[in-house]
Amino acid sequence: MNLRDMFQHELRTRLARPAALASLTAFAAILVYAASSGRIERDARMSAIAGHESQAAAAMQGWLADLQALETRGAQSGVPPWSASPMDLEFPSSLPPAPLADFAIGQADLLPSAGKLSLWDPDVRLFSRYEFEDPVSLALGALDLSKAAVLLLPLLMIVLAFDILSAERDAGRLGLTLAQGADLRRLFWQRLSIRCGVVMALALIVATAAFALNAAAPLSERLPAFLLWSACAAAYGLFWFAIIGHVASSNRNGESNIVGLLLCWAGFTLIVPAAVTALAEAIYPPPSRLAYLADARRIEIETERAEGGIAERFFTDHPELVVDDASDMPAYLRTAFLVTSTVDNATRPLLDGFETTAARRDDALALLRYISPAIIAHGVFNEAAGSSSARHRSYMAQAREFKSAYAKQAGPYIAAGRRMPSDRVTAFPPFNFQDPPFGTVVGRALPVLAFLMLVAGALLLATDRRLRRLQYE
Repeated sequence: MNLRDMFQHELRTRLARPAALASLTAFAAILVYAASSGRIERDARMSAIAGHESQAAAAMQGWLADLQALETRGAQSGVPPWSASPMDLEFPSSLPPAPLADFAIGQADLLPSAGKLSLWDPDVRLFSRYEFEDPVSLALGALDLSKAAVLLLPLLMIVLAFDILSAERDAGRLGLTLAQGADLRRLFWQRLSIRCGVVMALALIVATAAFALNAAAPLSERLPAFLLWSACAAAYGLFWFAIIGHVASSNRNGESNIVGLLLCWAGFTLIVPAAVTALAEAIYPPPSRLAYLADARRIEIETERAEGGIAERFFTDHPELVVDDASDMPAYLRTAFLVTSTVDNATRPLLDGFETTAARRDDALALLRYISPAIIAHGVFNEAAGSSSARHRSYMAQAREFKSAYAKQAGPYIAAGRRMPSDRVTAFPPFNFQDPPFGTVVGRALPVLAFLMLVAGALLLATDRRLRRLQYE
């Protein structure tokens, strides 16, 4: 019996049964819903970012118009003389969704994707108001294609393929099949490939449709990330193909097979990831957010109380600055700038502590992820989709660096009570998040995918040896 005949036989005897059809239909419907959910979440973030940038751009244009009017017409412009201080300029910052962001939401609904950069706000308060949704919804997370693939792909493969041999054994036909000289190995691998292949093909078909239909960026930009996502899905499916084949070839009854496979599924996709996350947080506990905010506020209050000494030290360190005593700029602008700068310097260890702890926790998870294929797949999916926590931390770090660069340029003007020339303002580049080259993401993903395929290959070889023994016993 060739592969085509075997497929037709499997279609009539297994895949066309109402229960199998219902399972495949439900799986396809969930994948379509997950793709739609991911697109809606991505579009909502893009809309929020566009609104934020539009509002900030309008405010910046108004500020710049006041500055240019004061430069050209002075008091005759009708603009209040205390306007257009460099202290009041606000820059928009945002983390744009990656080209494949609709495939994996990751922690994008928990971590900030946009924020204004102002010298009025210390670094510790730049991203303090971004968690606005229901906490339970945030904890559960929205459904996306990556989450559906990690959880449901192996489950449906198990349901369809757990009884490849046990069905024959339980019906008393296995001995008769062997007595007739049938090639058990070939029969086993063909059945397993057809049943698991149908599930894998269905997942990739829906993913390909989502890749083409949900695009908010040119397909050429989405293609590399989609290829990495598909390669990860294929490697993950191959691992479960090998697990199912190894258990199904043990020549036990169907009940034993399904129980063992469901325990593997629950362990690899639910229990082990939760345990690994808890272990990483126990080894590298995150600093208390309440303690962090309290320390930051205490430092800010102490700095404000010592503002006179701060100003004196600043001008001692910068004797080249000459304060324009005739300036109409309020003195509190200089005070606010000096206080904010001092708070940023004083709270830098707090921010560094958060960053260091998060990086160490990620390193621990990178080592522990080899315990579970679900952790590997989830991590690669998020990397391919640009939804990893590391990308969000990089955005916040780049935003703070941008604010620091502007503070260095505008600080002398604020301290001296003067306005910054408009040509210097317009020459200052806007915030633009810099993603690492995609090759870096691929380089991080390839070793773990190779490990996954290596484990799958070892299981497949062990299964094939077992089938050879069973063939000739």
